[in-house]
Amino acid sequence: MIRSGSTRTWALLLPLLLAPLGNQPATGQEKAPQRPPEPFRVFVQTSDPADAALKRQLEEAVPMVRERVERREWFQRAESAAEADVVLRIVNYHNSNAHKWGWFEGPTVELVYVDAVAVAGTAREKLSGLDQRPVLLGASLRNAASHLAEELERFAKDNYGALRQLRERATPR
Repeated sequence: MIRSGSTRTWALLLPLLLAPLGNQPATGQEKAPQRPPEPFRVFVQTSDPADAALKRQLEEAVPMVRERVERREWFQRAESAAEADVVLRIVNYHNSNAHKWGWFEGPTVELVYVDAVAVAGTAREKLSGLDQRPVLLGASLRNAASHLAEELERFAKDNYGALRQLRERATPR
């Protein structure tokens, strides 16, 4: 015989007990190490927008994003998309001021963000790097690119098994 009090207790505890299972990698996905045995090759490129001004902005962001990605232990530079384990395609780069009305009128926060799409085999994910600072301090592309590189590392860790398999298939033995 089940008492209603114990059923209620299990009903409350079950979501808490199952919650950690929701964060597990996909079936067959292996756990990422602290540092991969060999860094993954990354090629950073821009998307090909029709807008010439946006294309110039994206090209302006590429060197900084590439430099910040290469600083991470998980990655090394690939010279082309064909030899890369991961292609990072920059799709947006923007500076803006956010207005916060209060004691005075005017922008109080500057935002810089870089949006990209990471592609590794069949794995694909939208990533964003953001830097937000008071206008007087100024936000920077360098900090937004660093944040994007962190997001790319998270993507690589989440898809570690698939990336490792891609590398093994691409590397002749």
